[in-house]
Order: sequence, then structure tokens, then C-alpha cells
Amino acid sequence: MFQHAVKHSPMSRSHKGMRNDHAPEFILALMILAAAAIIIWSLLLRYKRHEMRHKERMTAIEKGAELPADPPLKAPAPWSPRVYLLRGLIWLFSGVGLLIFLFALSVTNPGREQTLSDRLWQAQNLRHQGATEDEVKQYLNSKEPPERNGPPIGFALIGLIPAGVGLAYLIYYRGEQRRPSEAT
Repeated sequence: MFQHAVKHSPMSRSHKGMRNDHAPEFILALMILAAAAIIIWSLLLRYKRHEMRHKERMTAIEKGAELPADPPLKAPAPWSPRVYLLRGLIWLFSGVGLLIFLFALSVTNPGREQTLSDRLWQAQNLRHQGATEDEVKQYLNSKEPPERNGPPIGFALIGLIPAGVGLAYLIYYRGEQRRPSEAT
């Protein structure tokens, strides 16, 4: 009887489709490797550009020719305090959007149903924490709904961080706007 239960348990079925169990980790690892490859490739291209420029200059010096002119650099955009307004609005609304999204996610996502293996793991954990066998049996026989497995509602407060950065930019922008401009 016990072997029949083990053969048909959710844990034994999950080992058959093991390829699908690690799909999120594989995708995450693939994304990290792709990002690292793009960064390394861009650094390599920049290095090769500097190396070619150096070789060109060294060849010109050896031949006694005039050094090639440096490529024109982009002129920096004129500075304006409105840059802080833009940054502040971007950060503020990103933070508010993140706050709303995470709050809605935590309220609407009930989490997954607690499986038998989850309950057995929790019972084993209770035993290790010093619970008596009666308490463990009471837990296993209880029909109470399982604890919420979704993200906690307080998790949404992470959105306050970028919102605070945005507010700081907006306060700085407001202060710069009131300051008299310096005439040189």
C-alpha cells in the first residue's frame, strides 16, 4: 500500500518531467549570460576602436606625417534645471506605478494551493521545531485554509523608494527655479 502511494504521489510524478521543472532557472541563467555577452562584446568593440586609433597615430608618427585629427565630439546639450524636472517626474511616476502594481499583485494573487507534500514538509518542520506528535497530527488533520503564499501587501512599499527619489529631484528643481540666476 505504501509503495502504491509513493508511486502515485505528486513528488514521484514531478521527477518524470524534470526538464520542465527548471525552465525558469534556465531562462534566467540564459538572460544573465546574454546580458554578460552583450556587455563583453561592447567592451571588446570599444577596446578595438581605441587600439586602431592608437595604431593609426603610431604609424603617422613613424612616417613623420601629420597626426590625424580627432573625430569631432558631440557638443554637450545646454544645461537647464528642467532636466531635474524630467528626472523627478520619471522617478516619481515610476515609483507610484511600481507601488500600485505590487499592491494589486499582492492583493489579487492568492498564491498556489498547498499540496500534500507542502503539508508534509510543514509537519516535518514542526517536528524539528519541537512540536508534539499530537500537534503535528492536529495540523495535518486541520481543514483550515492554508496560509497565503503570495507576496505580502507590505512588499508594495518598495515603490516608495523610486517615488522618494523623484520627490527629491522635484524639490531640488523647485529650489533651483527660485534661486536667482547668476549673471557672469
